[in-house]
Amino acid sequence: MVEEVRFFDNRQRYLLFVTTTNEKAVIAEKLSHIINELKPLKPALKIFDAGVGDGAVLMNVLRIAHQKFPTVPFYVSCKDVSMEDARITIEKLADRFVEHPNMVFTISNLHYSEAGYLKSNNESKQQNMNWNSIALDGDSSFGFYEQLRQLGPLLKENWRVEENKQGNTTYENPSVICIYRKDHEFTLDQIIPSKKESINEFDLVIVSQAYRSRASVEKKVNNVIKPMVNLLGPNGKMVAFHSYGNDPGLNAINKLWPEENPFPNKGHDIIQYMKNNLDSEFNNKIHFREPEIFEYKLRSQPNEINSGIATSLVFSAWNACTYVAQISDQMVKEKEADQSYIKCIEDIIRDHDGLWFYDEMLVAERK
Repeated sequence: MVEEVRFFDNRQRYLLFVTTTNEKAVIAEKLSHIINELKPLKPALKIFDAGVGDGAVLMNVLRIAHQKFPTVPFYVSCKDVSMEDARITIEKLADRFVEHPNMVFTISNLHYSEAGYLKSNNESKQQNMNWNSIALDGDSSFGFYEQLRQLGPLLKENWRVEENKQGNTTYENPSVICIYRKDHEFTLDQIIPSKKESINEFDLVIVSQAYRSRASVEKKVNNVIKPMVNLLGPNGKMVAFHSYGNDPGLNAINKLWPEENPFPNKGHDIIQYMKNNLDSEFNNKIHFREPEIFEYKLRSQPNEINSGIATSLVFSAWNACTYVAQISDQMVKEKEADQSYIKCIEDIIRDHDGLWFYDEMLVAERK
């Protein structure tokens, strides 16, 4: 049996999905309404991104947050086990440090239950923690970019991964990189983290596609949702996004694999599980809003559909459908070998004048 490449580890499919759909932009727009509701307490507006990916969502969030809170210090913390995603995210920060100089940015490779505290729960690994504080010189976007770009070798050394006993990807050694402007170090001193102490309560926690859609509700809650809700400070809000199904993308998957059920549970199932299985003290301090379903689209030129569906559009649509539904590489290769997917995808695009998908947004608020 060929071992399948896990959905979250296939970087090529991920990058193609990100660049050919507007999901990240729509998610940022949804978050803009949440940011307008935030009421940060001193010493900073505190944001945590649980799985930052290539930073596409977070950079827009920081732009929106600056517009709303232009003079408030930011403490921004995020996590991602991927060295390449960490590199891309860090290199996008140059403009953010120019627009919002009073910001502390921290990224780690820690697990969901650890990242908010910047400490590994594994005592032996914690002793080998790689901790790097980077104080940026100057005040220009170009100067900051040049310094951030030079962190590549550091990431290559510190963001090594290994497999745990369950076969999942994990960090070899816990690693943290903290970045801020040297000329604002004095005013930011109380929010710059150290190995011994860091901010661990947040005004906004972002959880975007952080778990496998096919995972049980129990795993989604215990491995991701509950640890993230635990990071909320007073009046803090956790916003989770996941694929919902019931869209043309799922129609394509069901035509090719009738038995597939990529989205066995939804937001209401998560809320109900937490109410039924977590202690009353926890539930009494957390309020869940009604889940919201929203649409995002595959990008395409009008003539790609009206004057004949281009091969590039079919390929992008095929990748998006299989990526969102988390279809294994082996199953994808089988359909690509006999090219049976082509007509199916063409029909879906033609019937719907394009292709779109549904995500669900789940908002938890600390009372």
